[in-house]
Amino acid sequence: MGKNKLIIFAKQPELGKVKTRLAVSIGEDQTLKIYKELLVITKKITSTLSVEKIVYWDHLPFENPLEFEFGDSAKVQAEGDLGFKMKTAFEDEFRSKLGKVVIIGTDCPFLTEEILEKAYLSLDTTDFVIGPAMDGGYYLLGMREFFPYVFDSIPWSTSNVLPLTLEVIQKNKNTVTLLAELNDIDDINDLKDWKDPR
Repeated sequence: MGKNKLIIFAKQPELGKVKTRLAVSIGEDQTLKIYKELLVITKKITSTLSVEKIVYWDHLPFENPLEFEFGDSAKVQAEGDLGFKMKTAFEDEFRSKLGKVVIIGTDCPFLTEEILEKAYLSLDTTDFVIGPAMDGGYYLLGMREFFPYVFDSIPWSTSNVLPLTLEVIQKNKNTVTLLAELNDIDDINDLKDWKDPR
């Protein structure tokens, strides 16, 4: 049986290149600190997961501080929009034909190892597993086989990503399991919800 895989989409921790919507409110220096913290959290929650972990960086640096090195291997994301990047990564990781593949980003500090384990278990009985994000997108997507259609004609970075994804899965008569709804850290309101919850 093929080994299950976890794709982690990440950006290199560089000033002015990460979380630009958040940077408008708190500045680039503070935003970079927040992003580095998110990277460390992602590394921690995935470190003991017994799957093959592949980090897809936006680009490879000449050197990366050890605290941000994680995963079993590193690759570079394809050029194109988010859908094309994810489609290409899934296609690449499904080449072995066996095993389940799940993708996450690095901007959900509420994600846990238990949720990740549940994602893989869900794929025993459904074609897709999705972790809905509160902004109308998703923080996790998993498949038990490669279904490229799920990346086509989706308006990425909008509140329609999740509903349209679910709609196209239903139209193609595939099955899906939804995980707990969590918040991504994209702007100042998300940051307040994380750092200063009421």
